[in-house]
Parts: sequence; C-alpha cells; structure tokens
Amino acid sequence: MGNHWFVFNKQKQKGPYTWQQLWREAQAGRIKPNDLVWNKTMKNWIRASQVPGLITKGRRRSYLAIAVIVSAVLFFAMSGTAFYYLFFYTGPQPSALEEEQEELEPVEETAEDTALEDPDPLDTEEPANNNGNAENRDREEAADDDQNENSDDETAPTDPGEQSISFQGGTYTGPLKDGEPHGYGVWTHPDGHRYEGDFEDGSIAGYGTMTFPGGEQYTGYFKDGKAHGEGTMTHPDGRKVSGKWVEGVYQEEEDTNDNDNDTGDNDEEEENGDSNNENSADNGEDNSNES
Repeated sequence: MGNHWFVFNKQKQKGPYTWQQLWREAQAGRIKPNDLVWNKTMKNWIRASQVPGLITKGRRRSYLAIAVIVSAVLFFAMSGTAFYYLFFYTGPQPSALEEEQEELEPVEETAEDTALEDPDPLDTEEPANNNGNAENRDREEAADDDQNENSDDETAPTDPGEQSISFQGGTYTGPLKDGEPHGYGVWTHPDGHRYEGDFEDGSIAGYGTMTFPGGEQYTGYFKDGKAHGEGTMTHPDGRKVSGKWVEGVYQEEEDTNDNDNDTGDNDEEEENGDSNNENSADNGEDNSNES
C-alpha cells in the first residue's frame, strides 16, 4: 500500500494520511466503514470496511451484538417453555387418552377370547382333584411348619436376658432385671469365691451354692450374700456341718462325724460299766467265802 491515503467523508476529501494516521482515525470512529478511502496504488475509491485491518472494532461489536441477541432469544424461548409447563400444562387431553384406550381394548378382548376358545387342558382336571390338592397342600404346610419349628429349635439363641456384667468385683453371668442380677446365675470372683444359685434385685438371695477360697462349700439359703436359713457347710476334709444359719453365723450343729464319735463313746462307757459290774460281782463272791 502507498504511504499516503485520502478519505472522502461528508462530501469532503481529507488527507493525505499515513497508514498509522488512517488506522488511528478509524479506531477513533472518525472514519466510518462506509467512508471511501484511496491511495495511489488503487484505481478507484473503496469503502473503508474493505481495507484489510482498518475497520475491526465495528466487526467485533457486530459479532458481540449477534451473540447477545442469540443468547437472549434462547433464554426467552427456554423460559417461556418452562413457564408453560409449570403453570398451563395439564397433561394429555381426554380425547388422546380415549384414543389410547380404544387402541388397547381390542387387544385385551382378543386375549380373553383366545383364552376362552383354547382352555388349558390341565384346568379341566382341577375340579376333579380339588380335595386331593387341598389335602396335599395341608400336608405340605404341616411339613413346612415342622421344618420351621426344627430350624427354630436348632438355631434358637440363648435367653436374651442372660448377659455377663461386672458384679461386686467379679463377673456375673445370668438374667438381668433393670440392669441388676435377678434369677438363676453364676458369680465368680478373682480371689476364688464362686456362687451358683438364685439372685434377687442385684443381691445373692435364695437357694444356691457358695465355694470359698479355702475349699469350703456351703449349700443352702442366702440373704444379702450371707448364709441365712437351713444349709450345710462341707469342709475340705469331708466333714459336714448342717443346721441353721443367721446372717452368716452358725446357730445349730448336726455334725454327722460327731454323732459317730458319740456312739463310740457310749460303747466304751457300756464296756466300762460291764467290767465294773463284773468286778463288783467277784468282790461279792470273795466276801461270801471269807465269811
């Protein structure tokens, strides 16, 4: 391109301009796209928009305007569709539903007709075997019930009330009531105590067996964890003491070994009495002879 440009604008010719001056004028908006420009290398005047690189701002604006317009159209179209479906759409019209039903009804009728025309041969035999089928069903149900009961018995869990908790420094295993031992259970203590028997409201009460660290074992009635009532204490040497206990204190003794000792003492006393009688009898005989 030549170095000198001329512009024809508003019936006036302006110039000459260098390319830089011409470009600044175009960017400033003083040269419009429809204004005519010319330099010595051109045969005729041409529009400014036809000069490459001269008018760019207007094109960008036009592209932006087109994009804005298209976006606005799409937005309003989608908004209108959504508004329609939210506030005005009431579903398919009754006529459309009726037409669909009319199309489906012949198919259903034909299916029923074919079912009536071609009955299942097995269905004709069912009335004759109703009683037998009912009996078979009853037997199957009874067998199923038996199987269910057996499976329940085999997989029956332990008593849900039986739990293991910490109790008086040891471990209690058995049923609970309000979180406390209540019922028949077992209590063990690290020091060697072990009790198996009745519990009541979180206390050892009732009938049971208590094993002590020394090997003694008491079987009888308890109250508040102590022997209370009739019971028997068995010692490691086999000696048994039975009787009545009050709050852990023995009251009456029925020692079977002592009874055996008593009978032995009585036998010795009888033997001593017999010997004394014999001696007295001998003395009497001697006196009679002397006289």
